[in-house]
Amino acid sequence: MRTRTTNTRGVRRCALALLATVAVLAPAACGSDSTDAKQESTETVSIKHSLGTTNIEGTPQRVVTIGSQWLDAAQALGVKPVGYVDTVSAMSGGTPAPWEPASLKESKALDAQGDLVEQVAALNPDLILVPGFLVDQATYDKLTKLAPTIANVGSGAVEAWDQQVDVLGKVLHKPDEAKKVVDDVNGKIEAVGTRYPGLKGKSFLTSFLSTPTQLMVLADPKDGSSTIFTRLGMVAPQNLVDQAAATGGRLALSPERVGDLTSDLLVATAAPGMEETFKQLPGYATLPAVQKNSVAFLDIASGSGLNTPSALSVPYLLDKLDPAFANAAK
Repeated sequence: MRTRTTNTRGVRRCALALLATVAVLAPAACGSDSTDAKQESTETVSIKHSLGTTNIEGTPQRVVTIGSQWLDAAQALGVKPVGYVDTVSAMSGGTPAPWEPASLKESKALDAQGDLVEQVAALNPDLILVPGFLVDQATYDKLTKLAPTIANVGSGAVEAWDQQVDVLGKVLHKPDEAKKVVDDVNGKIEAVGTRYPGLKGKSFLTSFLSTPTQLMVLADPKDGSSTIFTRLGMVAPQNLVDQAAATGGRLALSPERVGDLTSDLLVATAAPGMEETFKQLPGYATLPAVQKNSVAFLDIASGSGLNTPSALSVPYLLDKLDPAFANAAK
């Protein structure tokens, strides 16, 4: 498969520490590491992304996915990657996310702290998928010498999962399958809205108590991690949206400001052993979401899956959040 990669824009870098602000974070079928023969094509597909424009001839057969969103997009389209970096697993101490299929064990797990280019080269890939927050321009340039490489296909630091699926569907010449994946997941979100019509217009926030002295809050309705809530017609409190605008939509608050989390629905994640610390913060007990019993505490893996949503994590998270949705809608 011949390739040509052209850089047309500078990198939009986001620090690797993005995932340290997590949670502010019926799986789709998986298939083999090769696409079906009937899907093979000699057509050239051109994809614009945050680090350039990548042209891909033919149908990729050996796909490497860096980051959980690309990993899950590939699996949702029936592709078993030859190698991957699972950022959700890295955040949760190495345990695979509960929505990952058993077949992932047959793929090569890469070490994100090691020499990524060297590890990828050993797999002889013909397509590499990377998130902007894990790969800088220099690394991207090295990866493009190995195979066509696609970075962020959206404008945000956290990708819109459905846009990734759509783009990958074009690259794999599976547009109908990609549309079905997106429609199925969005249908599950819409079913929540049908069950709880009172959610429309209600407010939401996601937060993470990362240390005893730092409370991270996501307050950006345009961030990829907000898509579940905005699709339900929910809104982020405008005062926090305005405050977060200057810091990429994420606020680092002192825990004494927990009283600022005045939303109808609050999704909370805490570092290991700190959930009770979160609940004991002065002002927590009087929060609107606490009073309505519409607080959802997520473990690190689930919180990471919310912070970087995917075609596989969203259905799982909808089930986890359902009790809080029900109470927030009242």
